[in-house]
Parts: sequence; structure tokens; C-alpha cells
Amino acid sequence: MPEERNDALAFFKLEALGNDFMLVDARQRDFEPGPGQVRQWADRRRGVGFDQLLVLRPSDRPGHHCRVEIHNADGSRAEQCGNGMRAVALWLSRHEGARHELHLETAGGSVETRYRSDDEISATLGVPDFDPRAVGLADTPTFPRRFTVDGEELDVHGASMGNPHLLVIEDEEPGPRRLDIVGRTLGGHADLAHGANVGLAVVESPHRVRLRVFERGAGPTLACGSGASAAAAILLRLGRVEAPVEVIQPGGTLVVNWPGRGQVLTTTGPARLVFEGVIRCRTQAG
Repeated sequence: MPEERNDALAFFKLEALGNDFMLVDARQRDFEPGPGQVRQWADRRRGVGFDQLLVLRPSDRPGHHCRVEIHNADGSRAEQCGNGMRAVALWLSRHEGARHELHLETAGGSVETRYRSDDEISATLGVPDFDPRAVGLADTPTFPRRFTVDGEELDVHGASMGNPHLLVIEDEEPGPRRLDIVGRTLGGHADLAHGANVGLAVVESPHRVRLRVFERGAGPTLACGSGASAAAAILLRLGRVEAPVEVIQPGGTLVVNWPGRGQVLTTTGPARLVFEGVIRCRTQAG
């Protein structure tokens, strides 16, 4: 039997609009966290506490600085994380002096980041995909699709930013109970191949949207970068808003700019280093 040992693991706690992360640089060490380990560290009373764990890996894609592996608080994997990519850009600027454009590899595609200051970090997430199949709805020809939630008929829109998003356009800002019911029901719907993030949006003006997001694998969060991107892209496509769009979430405001069909989408907002520390990580020796 291999011998179990506890290794000291350096980590960094970061946040972007209140969406918080534990970052581990595993480019030069063995680190393979299991779902149970991730859940333990994500616990806000008994662990570090975070929405996502971001693990930096070497990238074999030409021109890419590193690969970012994304683990949700419940131990599942995520393909993309818009706020997380800005947090990584901040960390790389602090620890490696990387203040120019960087390309980060994710399971949801390549992300270009640019650090200007802690308050102005951009992440280009790619081209929005409005095909229901990209969101995981193989039996839906087009959006909107009607879903029944708690006896209410809802017209639901969708877009992929490398990860799946559903959007409900609301007349007034939803409360916590509505976000939980709609988010949990739609996000875990049986017709979805891999679940989805769910946003509830209120259009306040041609350049201003208020948004709440129920994140797949994390629940309600203070902000979701890819969710804000998907919401803005859907509303721009519908002609409900004009670019650039300020997307206001409980954690703050993210500016989303999407020129239109076939073009990449860019988000701009802040990120912060909260603290850093060392934690014991169980590994197998031999």
C-alpha cells in the first residue's frame, strides 16, 4: 500500500465582484484534488471557503501562458469562469509581472486577458453561441423555449460562453426564494445534458442590466462573469440593450462589450487578492 503523507500546499484566496476563488499553482508540482477534498476546502466554516477552485497547469497549446482547471464548490468541474480568469490575470501580474495580453487555456476555450490595474482587468471569452445544442438542449430547435417552474410558464433564452447558460428576463428584481426555485429547477432540468447556470435579468436602461445568477455547482453567487456575458449577449441579440452593457450584480458591476454576430465578447471589471496561506494536502507517496 502506498504511504499517505500530508504536504504543505500554498494557496491564494482571490475575489472578483465577490465571486471568490482558491487558486493553486500546480505547474511544477503534483496536485490532483478529488471532489471530496474540493468540497471540504470550499466549506465556509470548516475550510478556506470559495465558489470555485482554480488550478494552474502547464499548457501545451502554442501561445498560451497556462491552463486553468476549474472546480466548483460541490466538487464538479466547470468549463469556463469569466470572473476567475480576471482573478488569474491579477495573480499572474502580481507574481510574474505579466501586465500584457495573456492567453489562458480552459476547457471552454481560449481566454485572452489583459491587466491594466486591479480595477480594470479584461477577459475576452470568445464568441457567444446561441444554438440550444451548445447549451445541452438537443431537442430544442431554437430559443426561447418554454419551461414550467413551480406552476409558472417561463420563456427561457440561452447561450454558451464555453459553458451553458439559461436566462429569464424579469419585470422586477427577483428575491432570494425566486432565484433559488427558478435557478435550481431550470439548472437541473432533465433535458439538459450537463446542467446549466441560470440568470434572472431586469433591463433598467439601454446600457444597464441588473442580474442574479444561480451557478451550476455553486448556487447563488455574488457575481458570475460568464453569466453576465451570456445575459448581455442574449439581450443585445434581442435588441433590448446596446453595447457596452453594465451588468449589475450583488457583488458589483461588470462591463460587457459584444460588437455582434461572429465577434468575440469582452468583459472588464476588478479583482482582488484577499489573502494567501498554506494548507495541508493529503497525497500518496510512492
